[in-house]
Amino acid sequence: MAAGGIPSRGEEASLAAQLALEIRRRRKAAGLSHSQLAQRVGYTRQYMSLAERVGRNLPSKELVRTLDTALGADGALVALRVRADAEQKALRQQLSGSRYRARRNNGEVGRAVAGDRQAERDSTSDTILAQLPVLRRALDAYDVPEDGPVRTIDELRPVIASVVDKRLRSDYTVLAVEVPALLSELHRALVDCPAGDRPRFARLLFQVYRAADAVADKYSYYDLSARIIGLLSGIAVKAEDELVEASSSYVRGETFFASGDLAAGRKMLERAADRVRVTDSEVAAATYGTLHMRAAVMAGRAGQARWAQEHIDEAQQIAQRVNEGIHLGTAFGAASVRIHRLSLMVELGDVGAALRSAAAWQPPASLPAERRSHFCIDLGRAYHLAGQPERTLEALHAARRIAPEHVRAHPHVEEIVEQIRLTS
Repeated sequence: MAAGGIPSRGEEASLAAQLALEIRRRRKAAGLSHSQLAQRVGYTRQYMSLAERVGRNLPSKELVRTLDTALGADGALVALRVRADAEQKALRQQLSGSRYRARRNNGEVGRAVAGDRQAERDSTSDTILAQLPVLRRALDAYDVPEDGPVRTIDELRPVIASVVDKRLRSDYTVLAVEVPALLSELHRALVDCPAGDRPRFARLLFQVYRAADAVADKYSYYDLSARIIGLLSGIAVKAEDELVEASSSYVRGETFFASGDLAAGRKMLERAADRVRVTDSEVAAATYGTLHMRAAVMAGRAGQARWAQEHIDEAQQIAQRVNEGIHLGTAFGAASVRIHRLSLMVELGDVGAALRSAAAWQPPASLPAERRSHFCIDLGRAYHLAGQPERTLEALHAARRIAPEHVRAHPHVEEIVEQIRLTS
């Protein structure tokens, strides 16, 4: 940052940086400290500080609307956030379409990481980009699939289990290649099968839609992701299983993360959780817990510490009654909740608590690779906020060793590495 609050050369084109600086300018002009402003708008002091920090994620739509009113901005902050969001989405689309190449400078810290990640990402993105038309055609023809064979349910079960495993390992390139043909096969099955078999085929198709959505969402094809989630929600009803419908709400949460409408997303997840009969089975309890776990992250990202705490505490209480494992395609248990609690601390800006929580603990190797990689990424985010670039990069390297494609596609990693590279 240059003197006088003027963005440096690396920041001058960033609308997100302009938004952070404008919030800071208006707060100071109003004569308010972070604590005073936080008390006025009902958020935490740490979250107010993070909203003004250049290099962070964009503050939520709800927070910016609240700040716009509290600071008398007459819509200026809201309009700036809309522009910043559009700028970030355009950049991420460039990255996922392999049209971007990392700029180079003289800094030593982060250069190798940025170069290695970009080369790996380019190769992966090219494969996924080439498969998108094939995936779209399979989705377009969901009710008029092309002719072809259909395996029996018993033959398909291990195939679908492998797809779930690949999604949990973040093997997005493999999924992008395999999923379209599976979609077509299961679409044929639903069209032609006896009515009594339809719910069972629908449950299999639900998991393949989840895999397709993972590819679209992780590589920032949010419109495609929303379309897949719409199909997934419809097929969950045909599965005739209330827990599959509840799981579809968990996946639907991604659309609210993408849009930034976190309050509506949290309400949707709460309603879904309220419909689950927790005592029916371990899977029911785990499904209920996953909904609260995701609601906690939404609340944390919106800066609503009290709601985040209540949701993560509810998830932890349920996790004590559930064996850590994969339940309807989602990992849940005590270790998963602990990882999400770390994420909440980072989102809420409580860096000290995040680092203390992660000290001398590692996720068990039995957890899916994506979940373990998430832990390392959030630990890296905490170190980054604490101003420790070497430890930040160590954590990100560890995440990449666990789940390389998860790290290549993760927007937080991209932002952190770019910040380190620009400031080194």
